[in-house]
Amino acid sequence: MKLVKIKKGHNLKISGIPKSEILNVSESNYVTFHPSRFKSFKTKLLVKESEYVKVGTPIFFDKNNSEVMFVSTVSGSVKEIIYGDRRSVVSIVIENDKKYESFPLKINKSKETLLNSGLWSLIRQKPFSKIPDSKSIPKSFFISSVPTEPFAVDNNFLFKNIDNHLQKGVDILKEIFNCDVNMGVSDKSEFLKLKNINFYKINSLHPAGNVGVQIHHIDPIKNSDDTRWYLSMQDLNRIGYYFEKNKHFNYKYYSLGGNGVLNASYYKTLIGTPIKEIADFSNKDIRFISGDVLSGCEVLQENSIDYFDEVLSVIVVSKTREFLGWLKPGIDKYSLTKTFLSKIISNNKSKLNTHLNGSVRTIIPMGNWESVLPMNIYPEYLVKSILCKDIDMMEKLGIYESSPEDFALCSFICQSKVEVSKIIQDGLDLIEKEI
Repeated sequence: MKLVKIKKGHNLKISGIPKSEILNVSESNYVTFHPSRFKSFKTKLLVKESEYVKVGTPIFFDKNNSEVMFVSTVSGSVKEIIYGDRRSVVSIVIENDKKYESFPLKINKSKETLLNSGLWSLIRQKPFSKIPDSKSIPKSFFISSVPTEPFAVDNNFLFKNIDNHLQKGVDILKEIFNCDVNMGVSDKSEFLKLKNINFYKINSLHPAGNVGVQIHHIDPIKNSDDTRWYLSMQDLNRIGYYFEKNKHFNYKYYSLGGNGVLNASYYKTLIGTPIKEIADFSNKDIRFISGDVLSGCEVLQENSIDYFDEVLSVIVVSKTREFLGWLKPGIDKYSLTKTFLSKIISNNKSKLNTHLNGSVRTIIPMGNWESVLPMNIYPEYLVKSILCKDIDMMEKLGIYESSPEDFALCSFICQSKVEVSKIIQDGLDLIEKEI
């Protein structure tokens, strides 16, 4: 087993760490899917309002990748289809009859089964973090068993307490795609027992657990066509479950954390369940973030958690402003530099909030971004090339190896309040349109 040691990064100290217990959420009467939250997605509906669907019934697909189906997780009637501007599909609401009848599908170990069953939609590719084209072939798969973002799922704990179909999932990927499967693991991980996998020992300093960082250190991407595919441990398990049980596993285990949730823990939830039905939340002003607090997206509690996310962060919104706070020693101010005294005591008494603590300023090269980015990339030069829309320079500076979540700590530490992650995403969107 090879060692990938990450020295740059930071593990955020934030309250509301999920407890190591799994709670079951009551079956929701409705589930919701949000095609509008997929990037560069042109939705084509396969169902109409009042139409009856089963578990595994294809309900929509992307016109640009028409063979990849997205399927229902319940049986019941399509309650409502919500449209946005220019008749774009925002959400699909399905009423759950709680019978969970399965859609009939011929199952064999083939690419077609992955496409028709909706399992292909669990896979993504680097660069661009999108679902791969149905006609493409991966060079290799990457799976991280040690996510390091705030409130990340502890896969070692999770898979000790749920049915494990990981080996079957690995075998299916190997048989269908005939490529290497690489997995980042922690020391003494239970997953080392899996076969037909290349293991890499990863330390726990965030963002070491990000797939993009692991790809950068293990098998770097050279150009837009040099793709690596990846998926989560739970999604690998779902693939294995489907081929072993001949039916869909329509639940997901979510990690709920933050100071806005009353019982931070793991929740077994029907995929598509509205957030407000998952757990009890405080009566304070709170913000729901699908994903982690560094790189997630704000969502409404009436919506469901985003398709690929396994973390729901719930944080209290700060409304009070501190008068002349920059003049104080800052014993309780979170700092990764030596600006405040809190740095001396490792932020042990610090409290994070939703304030920006300043406004956007000119980018000043102080080396802060580089101190938390464990990649052989010059982030400030890359960001400036994106702002200038200089595609040739973007390619030379490593845009194809870049993902917004890998640069999230750069946004967090930035003294100029620059939204580095958003700029990286803008650069990826620009270059994807050009190629």
